[in-house]
Amino acid sequence: MVVHASTVAYQQAGNAFAVVISGASGSGKSSLALELMALGARLVSDDQTVLSVERDTVLARAPGPLRGLIEWHGVGLLPATTLPVARVVAWMDMDQTAPTRLPEQAWTTVLGLSMPYLRRPGSGPVAAGLHQYMIGRAWERHGADSA
Repeated sequence: MVVHASTVAYQQAGNAFAVVISGASGSGKSSLALELMALGARLVSDDQTVLSVERDTVLARAPGPLRGLIEWHGVGLLPATTLPVARVVAWMDMDQTAPTRLPEQAWTTVLGLSMPYLRRPGSGPVAAGLHQYMIGRAWERHGADSA
């Protein structure tokens, strides 16, 4: 399955945990991915992400022609060191705004598997918050058992 999304991952203890950043063209997917990369994330893919399921896990990869490239809007494509594959643990939707300051946990189903669904905050530091969500492994506290 190919989705219109950018994906970045964090490596911890030999594993790569990814967040898929979806949204319409111009919604800020690549910009958010670049900001997260500046904070320590690694690019998996930009603009398009190939998703598959292996052993009850959603995996993300870049399509061949886009591997190793990320768009900097207004400048062009930049080379980036990438991770070839990462386990998707959360989904960030740049087209949706969080309904409240402290919303209930939301879920989405991707290829038959449930994962946390995050919406863009109405204000505040999106990259810093998502970075802390990932490195703090908040997605584990929102595990599928709670869905």
